[in-house]
Amino acid sequence: MSYKIAVDAMGGDNAPAEIIKGSILAMKDDETIEILFVGDEDAIRKELEENGYKKEVKIVHTEQAIDMDESPKKALLAKPKASIAEATRLLHKGDADALVSAGSTGATILAAAQNLDMVKGIERSGLAAIYPTARFDKSTSGFSLILDVGATLHCSSKQLIHFAFMGSYYVSHILGIENPRVALLNIGEEETKGGEILTKTYRYLQEIESINFIGNVEGKDIPYGVADIIVTDGFVGNIALKMMEGVGNLLKQTGKYAFKKKLSWKLGIVFLASGLKRLKQKTDYSEYGGAPILGFEKLVIKAHGRSNAKAISNAIKVAKRSIEEDVCAHISDSILNFNKQHKIDFLDI
Repeated sequence: MSYKIAVDAMGGDNAPAEIIKGSILAMKDDETIEILFVGDEDAIRKELEENGYKKEVKIVHTEQAIDMDESPKKALLAKPKASIAEATRLLHKGDADALVSAGSTGATILAAAQNLDMVKGIERSGLAAIYPTARFDKSTSGFSLILDVGATLHCSSKQLIHFAFMGSYYVSHILGIENPRVALLNIGEEETKGGEILTKTYRYLQEIESINFIGNVEGKDIPYGVADIIVTDGFVGNIALKMMEGVGNLLKQTGKYAFKKKLSWKLGIVFLASGLKRLKQKTDYSEYGGAPILGFEKLVIKAHGRSNAKAISNAIKVAKRSIEEDVCAHISDSILNFNKQHKIDFLDI
């Protein structure tokens, strides 16, 4: 059996070179992976040749691509055959089973929304982010997932419940965390906090036996791994994610400053070198490849814009695993079953 994965060859800061290298790595590691490259055929074949890959591959040619700094909406209008747009159309047609892109997040989400159907039972898509936490035990692998971080800025209770279902299934079957803990991001732990939408969501999540709901968590709890899945709307989630990224960059800059400023500090960092190396590996996005855009009929994996070959290879492997686990169909089934069992059509939430 082969797993057909469309790859946006022109998306990302390091495209197409690192995208092609990563795809080759994935195909060499796993012969069941079949890549459908979407992008400039001459550029793709040049990279394949330079990397010594001689096996036949499928390429859908398009000269249009969206730059990372372009407005997604304007760019997709101006470039209807952009590589990410073509890739999502091919996905919808059934020419591929999943899609990997390191290109513009906004353009990827918008192209998916324009060209893919929603999973049955799902109302809005959610962009997840996988992030490292202070919890290092084997049961969690040290990672958690936050959903949404930018696809749906303002959510109803219904949409937040959808995110809980989607995140719970993805984390348990793709990240391998058994019975993952689900929490709502809120301004306090009490179930009455956060206004009508969050309090309604809290009450409904308490009723869902298939979801291990642990209640509300605050912003300070995010890096400690208190929950395996944190559910929030895209506006708050994006701010939280950017805050974590900013703090991470600050710590790196502080370490560099300390290394240069004082001999005793430099010696201290030298002694901590092995531990810092392990921490760097843990926080390296290339280790987990990418994060899913959940809610569409087919899975889209959004790799980091600065992805190298290793990150792309891992993102492709995550996409394959998602196909194996039939993530989209199982998410739909779980939501429809909940509606039926509780005689809820979500019209009241």
